[in-house]
Amino acid sequence: MIFKTIFTIFFLCLFFYGLVRPFSSISSRFFIIFGSILAVLSISGEYYAQIIADFMGIGRAADLYLYLGLITIFLFIAFTINKLDLMNKRISKLIKEIALNEISKTRDDK
Repeated sequence: MIFKTIFTIFFLCLFFYGLVRPFSSISSRFFIIFGSILAVLSISGEYYAQIIADFMGIGRAADLYLYLGLITIFLFIAFTINKLDLMNKRISKLIKEIALNEISKTRDDK
C-alpha cells in the first residue's frame, strides 16, 4: 500500500511538472502529461479506471489503458522525430559554416 501511495504522488508531481514547465515542443509536454495520467490510472486500480472509462464512453478499463498507451506511444514517436529533425538541421547548418570557413581560409592562403 505504501508503494502505491509513493508512486501515485510521484506521477501526480510529474503531471503537474508537465503542466508548469516550459517545454521546447508541445509533443514533449503531452508525452509527460499523458504518460503520468496513464501511470496514475494503472496504479489506482481497475475500479477507478472503470469509472473513468464509463465516463468517457469506453466499454472496459482495459480498453482505456490501451487507448492511453497508444496516445503516449504516438506522442513519444512524434517527440523523437521532432528532436531528430532539429538535430539534423543544426548539423547541416554547422557543416555549411565549416565548409564556408574552409573555403575562405584556402582563398586567404593563396
